Amino acid sequence: MLKPKLTKLGITVLLLTALSACQNTLKLGNERAIDMSPDFLALSNQEKLSLTNSWELVGKIAVITPTERKSAYLNWQQTNQELDFRLSNLIGVSLLKLTFDGEIARLDSDGKNYQDESTEALIYRATGWILPLDNLPQWIKGETNPEDKVILNDMGFPSRIEPICAKCIGWEISYSQYQKVQGIWLPFSIEVNKPTDKTRLKFKVSQWKRK
Repeated sequence: MLKPKLTKLGITVLLLTALSACQNTLKLGNERAIDMSPDFLALSNQEKLSLTNSWELVGKIAVITPTERKSAYLNWQQTNQELDFRLSNLIGVSLLKLTFDGEIARLDSDGKNYQDESTEALIYRATGWILPLDNLPQWIKGETNPEDKVILNDMGFPSRIEPICAKCIGWEISYSQYQKVQGIWLPFSIEVNKPTDKTRLKFKVSQWKRK
């Protein structure tokens, strides 16, 4: 009768370790008061998103390419151009850490260290994945540009975006499961797809936090 209890305890410890690993990451920039003023809350959701440049996302990511399909736990912190992007497995072991201070990007993966001026180039060198990291901070929030082709859902939020820019060609972003977080509606299920390269990124967000 004792052995099953130990097994359940072990599973619980592993899960708690994984959750704590997702939370235990570098804090970017200085903590500041979250704007919940009447003037801010009266803005449109897109206006609020454009002013939200410091945030944290916790959840899961799946990367699907013609040659592989991988998934991991994700902790992503963004403050303006500064980036801290970490992937870990179920038991909290680090798989990849990518940081960018606005000038130099650094990546740690499989015991190797890389540096470059481009986060996208670093990810490609280390993993072979083509990830649109220059645009993802905007796309992950559901923020649009005036030139983009946008389809809205019944709530008036983007359900699909075809972004228009030199580096955006071929990418499509789909959104679902919006929730209100600290005065802003944010997507909790995001799919970033490039059919010509047969590349998909699927994000399942468990927590958004404005910072």
